[in-house]
Amino acid sequence: MARYIALTCEALARSVYAAAATSPHTVSVRLFKQGLHNRPKGLRATLQDEIDAIEPGSCDAILLAYGMCGTATVGLKARQAPLVLPRAHDCITLYLGSRERYNEEFLSHPGTYWYSLDYMERQEPGASVALGAAGIGDDEEQYAQYVQKYGQETADMLIEEIRSWSRHYTRAAYIDLEISDGGVYAERAQAKAEKEGWIFQRMAGNTRLMHMLVHGEWPAEEFLVVTAGQAIAQSYNESIVKAAG
Repeated sequence: MARYIALTCEALARSVYAAAATSPHTVSVRLFKQGLHNRPKGLRATLQDEIDAIEPGSCDAILLAYGMCGTATVGLKARQAPLVLPRAHDCITLYLGSRERYNEEFLSHPGTYWYSLDYMERQEPGASVALGAAGIGDDEEQYAQYVQKYGQETADMLIEEIRSWSRHYTRAAYIDLEISDGGVYAERAQAKAEKEGWIFQRMAGNTRLMHMLVHGEWPAEEFLVVTAGQAIAQSYNESIVKAAG
């Protein structure tokens, strides 16, 4: 039996805990605010500080339940224990279960506004309500905040800029992992789609990558293992990340 420390975003909390509950290994889960994704350098620094603070000999591997996440995990260095990272661009791949399915969805519907239970229930005030769409939130709430902070004229310009960007979206997709009933959150995603005139799709997710990560099943084609002294680097090909150093 191995001992793992899993570092993950709140947006994956339920699936990480569910996988840890059935893992044959001892898994300690540490959650980080999902708002950190809006500042990749800040998220990288937070994760590196956490990695550096882990006592030598306290675990056999540090599991990063993240994707590359806007290069936030690129540059992270392994210290006393190996780092294990899924070969994924972002958490949407982890929700869908494979890079192949992620690519299929991206090619068929590139303008997709993604939703999930974990992300929506832990949403911070003023944050985006969708995965991978930072800065696109509810117009009315954002507008009120902008007016208070910048004045009405600037608020009008900011909202128009946000709206022009959101016109590239054509679909709202709610990923259902069946860990819990999405309930009101799935309804909110559907309401957003109807408001914007988008297609709405509630699709089944797949936790296989999270299961494999937490259960210690790390085939090289789907996971990167970075040994002590090495760092995570971007590979600029289909493998997404590689070890450097």
